[in-house]
Amino acid sequence: MPLTNEIDELEALLNRACQEQPAVLAGSKAKFDNLRRAMQMLLKRQAELAALYEITSELASSVDRSELLQLILSRAIELVQAERGFIVLTDSSPAGFQVAAARQFTDDSESSEAQISRSLIHKVLASRTSLITTNAQEDPRFQASSSIVSYRIRSVMAVPLIYEREVMGAIYVDTRISARLFTQEDLKLLSAMASQAASAIRMARLYANLQTRNRQLQDALAELRATQDELIRSERLSAVGRLASAIIHDFETPMTVIKVHSTFLGQDELSRDERKRSAAAVLNALDGMVEMSQEILDYVRGGGELHMETVNVDAFIAEALDFLSEELAEQRIKVVTDLAYTGPVTIDKTKMRRVVINIAGSARDSIGNRGGTLKIASRLEPNAVKLIFTDDGPGVPAEVLPHIFEPFETYGKTQGTGLGLAISKKIIEDHGGSISAASEPGKGTTFTIRLMTRVG
Repeated sequence: MPLTNEIDELEALLNRACQEQPAVLAGSKAKFDNLRRAMQMLLKRQAELAALYEITSELASSVDRSELLQLILSRAIELVQAERGFIVLTDSSPAGFQVAAARQFTDDSESSEAQISRSLIHKVLASRTSLITTNAQEDPRFQASSSIVSYRIRSVMAVPLIYEREVMGAIYVDTRISARLFTQEDLKLLSAMASQAASAIRMARLYANLQTRNRQLQDALAELRATQDELIRSERLSAVGRLASAIIHDFETPMTVIKVHSTFLGQDELSRDERKRSAAAVLNALDGMVEMSQEILDYVRGGGELHMETVNVDAFIAEALDFLSEELAEQRIKVVTDLAYTGPVTIDKTKMRRVVINIAGSARDSIGNRGGTLKIASRLEPNAVKLIFTDDGPGVPAEVLPHIFEPFETYGKTQGTGLGLAISKKIIEDHGGSISAASEPGKGTTFTIRLMTRVG
């Protein structure tokens, strides 16, 4: 049973009990009247709080700025039973604010211009305090406002929209002479709503800024991708140019050798030994050109598909060294092996042999004609085989070492395209492994390969 009904029944019982005592009856009636008024006020406040809670929930769920402002204005007018209302937001214009949402009188729908007391809005924004009047026609604060007079405005309220310490704007509502008057309770209610509205407007502004920032980032990303594509195309053209330059430069020497010795071979008086030496020189030059051509093809093809097979480490190293033995012997480079692991490993034998050849070739170029040692070691690690190549050449400068696996890096080489180590790195990574280089000037260079493939 509603509490008001219980008060009515209690009053009726007390009336019957006090019929023979008029003074007591009159006093109790007055008290019950006060209690009823207090209860009605309490119920009204309860309804207002419920309305505020509902409005807060609605505002929190809206992030579109235009829709939010219309919602705030609509709920403000309903909450205080106003006839007309406006939301103004501060800006950098000469007026200092703009009308962001408006609700005209129902019988003035043809008016598109927001007739609002600008002096009143300036007063609210400057003072950061609410304002109310119940007789705007005679209130000296509004005498200069033509809109107040022309629309016969009687009651006006305006409250600032403040988020933390920032004045964001104001809510303005009014009624005409024929309508209800606003009260201080209405002003408190509108001020409470304005606090929630300011927070919602702030969130909508942040959301709009975030959307704008996202669009800017998307545009920037698209531009970055376009620039990146252009850089890639430029880099490819640059790589082609460097590759062409390397090919022309590196082919000059063997082509000169072939031309000179081919001329010798055409002479009738050339001795048998001289002819053999010239033919050998031509063949060596052609072998060098084939090797460089193979490096270029490997680089252009990007490694290609792997054809895995299981081989023993010792047999694989022996086969690779056999291919290099004559060339290394000519430069008085001694090969020493320390194969602690000689068991099976699954690799693409052809491609990995190319890796060994490239690393041995790097050691050969580093050691030069002075002679030296290339040590090849193997170690077994969990689920991996480690191959270590160490030479006793002059080493690689610290500033060059980080770039040693980059294409066209030719430090210490008198010939070649500078692609060998770049190709080797790609082949090893295709196997799921890694390669690293360590060097100290005057103490040689060490290449360490970890093949992260299953053993056996």
